[in-house]
Amino acid sequence: MHDEFRLRAHLSSPRKLVDALHDLELDDAARSDVGRLVVTHDEDDVFLYADSLAAAEHARAIVAQAITEHGLGGEVTLSRWHPLEERWEDASAPLPASAEEQAAERARRDATEDAESAAYGAPEWEVRMTLPSHRDAREFATRLRSEAIPVSQHWRHLLVGANDEDEAAALAERLRGEAPPGSEIVADGNGMPFWEEQHPFALFGGLGN
Repeated sequence: MHDEFRLRAHLSSPRKLVDALHDLELDDAARSDVGRLVVTHDEDDVFLYADSLAAAEHARAIVAQAITEHGLGGEVTLSRWHPLEERWEDASAPLPASAEEQAAERARRDATEDAESAAYGAPEWEVRMTLPSHRDAREFATRLRSEAIPVSQHWRHLLVGANDEDEAAALAERLRGEAPPGSEIVADGNGMPFWEEQHPFALFGGLGN
């Protein structure tokens, strides 16, 4: 698995830190320690991305030194991307190793997505279906609505709402078994904007009518 680590330097003068890092002259050993880093900044934060914990920790020491030498003041934190939960967590929190730990992370992610869908008043995920005929699409949409599943029909195409990624995947698997032969079914997110009136386009894989 490819690991991803992020340093976040929160300070009042992010541009000065970026400039300081740009002007640093590192010896060969230091360059080898940090490898290749991606640096971005946004408002009061500077972000550095590394693909290993060792590189991130070496980079944190360099950033802390730059902050001190230039009198910038600020806080530096190190986090790690958790792909199942899809969020940054403290780097000291290990990735889930067992099936139970992985299931717990997915459950937390699903709970977060469900809460966001409820707050937005629209599903954050969707299953996109293209059925063989307009009649098939109309009948399928009617059946889904009878189960209180949110669905929007456009000619042969259906947008079927789901609150989270696992729900969308399970729904897509179910619909593949129930849809007429020749149907195309894809689970996708974030679907929420396509349920808002101001977003006019929902893109399907094919260009057929």
